[in-house]
Amino acid sequence: MQSFTALVRPPGISFPQAISNHPRKTEINYFRALNQHQNYVSALKQIGGKILSLPPVNSLPDSTFVEDTAFVFGETAFLCSAKEKSRRNEVESVAKILKDHLKLLQLKPYLDGGDILSTPEVIYVGLTSRTDAKAAKFLSKHICKKMVCIPVIKGLHLKSAVSYLGNNILLISPERVETSVFKNFKWIEVEERDSYAANCLALGNRVIMPAGFQKVNEKIRQYGFETIELEMSEFEKADGGVTCLSLIISSES
Repeated sequence: MQSFTALVRPPGISFPQAISNHPRKTEINYFRALNQHQNYVSALKQIGGKILSLPPVNSLPDSTFVEDTAFVFGETAFLCSAKEKSRRNEVESVAKILKDHLKLLQLKPYLDGGDILSTPEVIYVGLTSRTDAKAAKFLSKHICKKMVCIPVIKGLHLKSAVSYLGNNILLISPERVETSVFKNFKWIEVEERDSYAANCLALGNRVIMPAGFQKVNEKIRQYGFETIELEMSEFEKADGGVTCLSLIISSES
């Protein structure tokens, strides 16, 4: 069974005011989101994860999206710096927990964790409205691994368009990101209409994915992975995906 620790934070009562460009953002249901988050945590436990749960912060609507606050690499947690002013206070409480497990290093602005895709050979950084090249360059100076910056064509973050599943396999929505840098990977292509499913969380042989995307599910299973489907409707309305809801610390960290 996979051995890892997952840092999570339930949505606060202000979650319906999360930053979002989704056409149904005004329909976010807090209580449904809370239930969906509980099911997410249960799935992480099912896979073998140890859960570190932070209390909700009602004054920070986006704070359930803990992935954006830090990037964990080896024994270091690189603390991100949000471009969105309303999100800049999210990092402090996350850092208080991470310091008990990892070394901490503050990154220069601006960078969201959702724009960092780590693969065995290369770390890819998406250049988006939330992340700039200067921050990526600063990060590269502190990591002994090749780093490549990629323009994100459509969507909030790089990981909104591509996920690394393992075994040199990418789950990718090719219309949303510059794809030439990924030519050495095997691709599971996601059609534009199913693009929300391009963001999945792979832990060992298990892949946590949003429910309702049968074609994508079948493609993932064809490569030998086991899928766990979760209802993510309320987080989708808030422009959040599966990986956004946790910071994963592997047993090797």
